Parts: sequence; structure tokens; C-alpha cells
Amino acid sequence: MALGKTHDLINLVALPGFLYFLPKELYIPFGAGYMVGTFLLSPDVDLPNSKPTKRWSFLRCLWYPYQSLSQHRGISHIPVIGSLLRLLYLISVVIFLYFFLLGVVSVLDKGLALALTNFNPFPYLNELFRSEKSMYFVLGILCADVVHIILDGLSSVLKRLT
Repeated sequence: MALGKTHDLINLVALPGFLYFLPKELYIPFGAGYMVGTFLLSPDVDLPNSKPTKRWSFLRCLWYPYQSLSQHRGISHIPVIGSLLRLLYLISVVIFLYFFLLGVVSVLDKGLALALTNFNPFPYLNELFRSEKSMYFVLGILCADVVHIILDGLSSVLKRLT
């Protein structure tokens, strides 16, 4: 298996190759997604002590349930499926935390709870999920994962040959 520094470097070197095939106006959403996929939502986030997990700093506790449910190089390392699973997991955690916060606030401060219940994040999320830029952001994450997984595969083959 390639080291974290190697993954980061190879992913960064591969980015211009992907950008070559994209319209210039989509470089930023794709590049942002690619960077997020490389540094934060890497397939290696299923390991408690991996570089991507450590980059979450104090928020890495959000990944503990995910890590306990997945094996390294399991579903997390399946192209597209692993990426989408991590994204869905993260979205689910954010939604759970929103409702948890809403519950806590409703016990502590009825006025603030009323204000929070009047704010509905779902129309904003719906709009976000429908935008073309969001699609390219997710595509960036998927491409970063593919490079990561190919590098893992090549690394494993080279280890077997030596």
C-alpha cells in the first residue's frame, strides 16, 4: 500500500490531466472536490490513524462509526460506490447533528428552538444537489478516489513482484 504522502503527491500530479478535459468555468468546483477527495474524503478515512482521518482534527470522531463498520480496502475502496458511500455518510451525520442540536436547543431555549425550526435547510440542500457545479464537485471526489485506488492496486502488484 502506498504511503499517505505518495497518495497526496500522485493525486496532485494527476489533477491537471483531469482539468484538461473540463470547461474552464468548472475548474474550481471540480478542483475543490478533487482536493476534498484527496485530503479529507480519501478511501483511507476508514483507518483511524491515516493521514486523511488525522486531517479531520477534533472532528475525526465523526468517522468512528464509519471506521467500525468498514474494513480497510473493503467497500471504501470500490470506485464510485466507496466515494458515494462516504458522501452519504457525511451528509447523514450532518443531518443527524442538525436534529440533535435542534433537540438540545429546544430543551434549553424555546425561542431559539423556534427560530431553528423556522429555518429549513432542506430546500437549500435540494438546490445544492441539483446544481451543475455540485455535480462537478462530486466528480472531483470520484476522480481523486480512482487515482487513489489505482495507486493502491499498482503498489500491491509491485510488492508482490519484489
